[in-house]
Order: sequence, then structure tokens, then C-alpha cells
Amino acid sequence: VRAVIVRTRKEFKRENGMIIRYDDNAAVVIDQEGNPKGTRIFGAIARELRQFNFTKIVSLAPEVL
Repeated sequence: VRAVIVRTRKEFKRENGMIIRYDDNAAVVIDQEGNPKGTRIFGAIARELRQFNFTKIVSLAPEVL
């Protein structure tokens, strides 16, 4: 099973110094090409996913932080 972690409780620091931390851990299951297997994503995700070419996951998310 391949998955992309979209939220973690452990905080991480962006290049601009901002610290991001979520209330829960979450992942999105993907196929071999990197496309999500599901059609819905609940909750916010980090905008860093766009840098790693997970644009379909970003487009499905209701909020991008």
C-alpha cells in the first residue's frame, strides 16, 4: 500500500519560519502513478504537497494551508 502523509501531529517548520502542527495524523492512499485512490479528502492539507507534484490531492482538499 502506497500513501502520502498529508497531516502530522508533529510540528514542522516552513522555510519562512512558520510552524505547522495539526490535531491528527492523516494519509491519502495513492496508486502507482501517484493519483489518489479515493475521491474525497477531509480536512486541511499543507501547500508543500503542490511542490511534490501531488496536484490532484491538493485539488481535492477543502483547504490548503
